Amino acid sequence: MATARDVADRAGTSTAVVSYVFNNGPRNVAPSTREKVLQAATELNYRPNALARALSFGRTLSIGLIVPDIANRFFGELARALEEAAAAQGNLLLIGDSGLNVEREQSHVAAFVERRVDSVVMVSLSDAPDLRPFTEAGIPIAVLHPVDPGQQASSISIDYRAAAHAATAHLLAHGYGSIALLNGPHDSAGSRQHREGFFRAIEAHHEAVETVEMQTEISRAHAAQVALDVLARPSRPRAFYCSTDEQAHGVMFACHRLGLAIPADVAVTGFDGTEHSAYTYPPLTTVRQPVMQMAERVIALLTGQTELPVHETAQFELVLRESCGSHDGVGP
Repeated sequence: MATARDVADRAGTSTAVVSYVFNNGPRNVAPSTREKVLQAATELNYRPNALARALSFGRTLSIGLIVPDIANRFFGELARALEEAAAAQGNLLLIGDSGLNVEREQSHVAAFVERRVDSVVMVSLSDAPDLRPFTEAGIPIAVLHPVDPGQQASSISIDYRAAAHAATAHLLAHGYGSIALLNGPHDSAGSRQHREGFFRAIEAHHEAVETVEMQTEISRAHAAQVALDVLARPSRPRAFYCSTDEQAHGVMFACHRLGLAIPADVAVTGFDGTEHSAYTYPPLTTVRQPVMQMAERVIALLTGQTELPVHETAQFELVLRESCGSHDGVGP
């Protein structure tokens, strides 16, 4: 592999001049000399060491991403959107999957600090993850979920309360007299906000509504297991509000297994708005998070000159499809 020394020797100049050419400074290079350097580099098939160039400016051109479960379709779509946004800024995205394990999450924190990433995007298992390793190392951090205001991290997320309220109110508008809340497994800020939005809509409704509240892991399998038990009861819920699309897919599986028609027997809504939600049978009504816009915004914050931390609220969309009983707006 050709080196800067090889290019300098063939062009009849110094390695410093080669560096000035490929880094566009800090000193100017005469046009004729620049042409000689570029010609020599072409002949030798020289490729500058991107990492060395970045480190010379105190950067690694890398951004870390920590998510709870990359197999979850929402986090997979989020990672793809962040990778595209990071690449557009000349950065490489490094992914750490915590596997729904707090200790593994902290291991990724330590690994990213050790690798000197320029910044980190995080979806944590905790309201108040230990971010001191990042702050002590001067690494900017942003989270894409509701966060404890005391955390030294920027945040971008939708208003979970308002989104849960909107989805639940829509179910109530269909006249469903019993609705189940299928929430996440932990007492996290996100789970609390799902619950608050759900019950605010119930309390604001002018008619009595029966409710049942359940918690499951964020997985189709666990949601299906719990839903099979609940739906087999004589007083089964008429509708489900699920805090993720993954759980909603589990509920839909349970309905099909028990021979229950959706939405004629049981209505279902999800949350996250993954691409897959448009292609279930029937298509799933869901709250769509603006993944691409959030990804572009968080990368812009972390790579720009904005003074951090900042906290921003993104706009959600209630996508109405057949699973809740709606027939307008069916499709992706």
